[in-house]
Amino acid sequence: MPPDDAWHRALELAWESFLAGTTPVGAVVTGPDGVMVAEGRGRRFEQPNGRGRELAYTQIAHAEINALAGLPPTRHYEDHVLLTTLEPCCMCLGAAVQSAVTQLHFAGRDPYGGAAAVRIDTPQARRRAVAVTGPLPDPRGWFAELLHIRWLIEFGAGPHVLEEQRRGLPDSYRRAAQPAAGPLFDRLRREAADVDQAMAAAGELRSGPDRG
Repeated sequence: MPPDDAWHRALELAWESFLAGTTPVGAVVTGPDGVMVAEGRGRRFEQPNGRGRELAYTQIAHAEINALAGLPPTRHYEDHVLLTTLEPCCMCLGAAVQSAVTQLHFAGRDPYGGAAAVRIDTPQARRRAVAVTGPLPDPRGWFAELLHIRWLIEFGAGPHVLEEQRRGLPDSYRRAAQPAAGPLFDRLRREAADVDQAMAAAGELRSGPDRG
């Protein structure tokens, strides 16, 4: 299994994206020794900062793309692992194939855009088969789902998107949509809470009464 500090860093990046008002996903690439060698986060609605190689302010500025962009094109990465806080979409799954990263682990499910079950059937993809595992069966996975759904609600995602989340992740959706969730996340923003504080606070929503 990937080291806990790599998962923690990925969740930190997701939380940074949430606080920045963009899709809250974080991704990390670890080497064969478990050491983190690249990272990225969602930046779809952020302006480019002129630093680094991460994409921003474009629909393809996904966390996984930005993490994989940190890998030089001088070799393949079959012995590396891509960790992402949310089930990857088709584009990010394809990017793993292109980077020859053959292990991908995700923390939380995405019933609308998630493509973990997709199999790319080309000679290249068969040669570089990506083993996809997830979600995490612990609070890290639940927090990743909750954070994504809460952002979708605040962003004003279309009803077709929210309906898929509600049907696919009913518990996470109820907690993210309950009246107490808005004030809680507003407070976390005001206090500039870190990801550990955010996870602890979100745990109160999970264990509290269902008001959704």
